[in-house]
Amino acid sequence: MPKSNQPAEPTFQWISNEGSNGEYITIDSQRRFYLSAGTRALFNDAKSLIVGYDAVNKRLVVAKPDVVRAANVKPYSFDKRWYASARHFVKNAGISEVDLPLRFNYVGKDYADTPTGSHTFQLAEYDAPDGGLVD
Repeated sequence: MPKSNQPAEPTFQWISNEGSNGEYITIDSQRRFYLSAGTRALFNDAKSLIVGYDAVNKRLVVAKPDVVRAANVKPYSFDKRWYASARHFVKNAGISEVDLPLRFNYVGKDYADTPTGSHTFQLAEYDAPDGGLVD
């Protein structure tokens, strides 16, 4: 039993606003893409990107439209807060809105059989059939 003049164990702690500023892309519950600071740095703060989807391995393949030329593909435009509408993407990729939000973590540039100059993002905690990337 602690003496009355000795403090009890602290009931709170300071928590710093430091977190992983890694490279990731989210699709939030409002069906918007969001680019992390790390991802923005990968693309040199490009405001326009093209996005592909590997449904089997649950991967986003992302590139600057002036680096990877994709025929008949309209780029996604990101606003000053780094959001872009993903409504059309979610619908055409067959992603269920009840599964949102989703986070895709960066796995590499020119990954596997993706186009040269593109960057690949894997659905977090998904064990892909082609070998998986979960640590």
